[in-house]
Amino acid sequence: MKHKILYLPCFVYAVSFASILLLYQVGWSDLFPKLDGYLLYFLFSTIVLSLILSFIQFKTLNIKTNEVNLKSSFVKRALIFIIIGYSLEFLYERSIPIVSTILNSYYSYQDFDGIPTFHVILSTFNIFFSILMFNFYLSKKKLKNLFCFILTLFPYILTLNRGAFMIVFSAMIFIFLMRLQTISLKTFIRPITVLVIVLYFFGVVGNFRQEQTKDDKEFLLRKGGATDTFINNGVPGEFYWSYIYLISPMGNLQNIVNEKEDIFDENNIGIFAATQLFPDFISKRLVSLFGYGDKIENSNGVYYLVTPLLNAPTIYFASYFFLGFIGLFIMYIIMMISALMYPFLVKKNSVYYCTALASLNSLILLCTFNNMWYATGTILFWPIIMDVIDRVKFK
Repeated sequence: MKHKILYLPCFVYAVSFASILLLYQVGWSDLFPKLDGYLLYFLFSTIVLSLILSFIQFKTLNIKTNEVNLKSSFVKRALIFIIIGYSLEFLYERSIPIVSTILNSYYSYQDFDGIPTFHVILSTFNIFFSILMFNFYLSKKKLKNLFCFILTLFPYILTLNRGAFMIVFSAMIFIFLMRLQTISLKTFIRPITVLVIVLYFFGVVGNFRQEQTKDDKEFLLRKGGATDTFINNGVPGEFYWSYIYLISPMGNLQNIVNEKEDIFDENNIGIFAATQLFPDFISKRLVSLFGYGDKIENSNGVYYLVTPLLNAPTIYFASYFFLGFIGLFIMYIIMMISALMYPFLVKKNSVYYCTALASLNSLILLCTFNNMWYATGTILFWPIIMDVIDRVKFK
């Protein structure tokens, strides 16, 4: 398939960061600093290098779009696990975030932590299973599979987990591209329509989740520095959530580069590795093991955010905070190693292969917002685990 390059991990990095750079220039907000200097050179260089790597990957990575056959017993057990799992978490927390938000204007969805350790297992499996079920639906085109896929999305609504939904939605796009035989203009009409709807409801949910915007719909426009260009162009205010959420991480990154001196502190190598290069459930144990807790608690990274309301930092923010520009280069190298090596960790004839690749692409895409290796990197373990289990069962 000639359009294979569109869902290659290295290409996803190049397109995602290039798109944010272009969007930043639209000028709908005057809140964030101008992108310039070494940061702009760094981003431009990594985009170009990623494009080069993507063409190499195009020649070397053979991607198979396998037919997905899942046993009904597996689907049933997985759904039961998700339903019972979240029911236990709601009982443990004595709240359901969406209900608590409606009943209590002071409640924050961030107050919901779930059952320690179990929450990470449950939430990441839920995301993995959502992506897998969407692939299953596209493979078989059966309504019952679509229904099961929709069921897997309900926990994100109940917990107001917008991030999980964005991971799944991004992965859906990549799976859709993988299963396309050819691409035409008509092919893009439906995905673009869906994207516009998603961006709109992203703003609706944003207003609903944020305490200040529940009653004051123009709060974000004021706090986000909406320019007259946006206010007077007739675009619904809900889209401003999407716009500001897309560009604010890059603005925060430029802000810390402007405000904090570029210092490579060897004493921070350990804490950088522990907090940036591992999924959160491993990271927390490393932090506890090496006694980094007090250092993290006393760090003032939040000080370098443009505004606490928009605290998404990109994958590079903490890297610069701990190690300066050297940290950015290390983080980029780690990403590219993952992008090049991970597709070979799952068998190409596995029913989980496309799910694995789509999950990786989704995390890379969303690294423009946050360090997804830390936040939800555990998702990448599930295709490997399930693939190993299947191979052991059929031996």
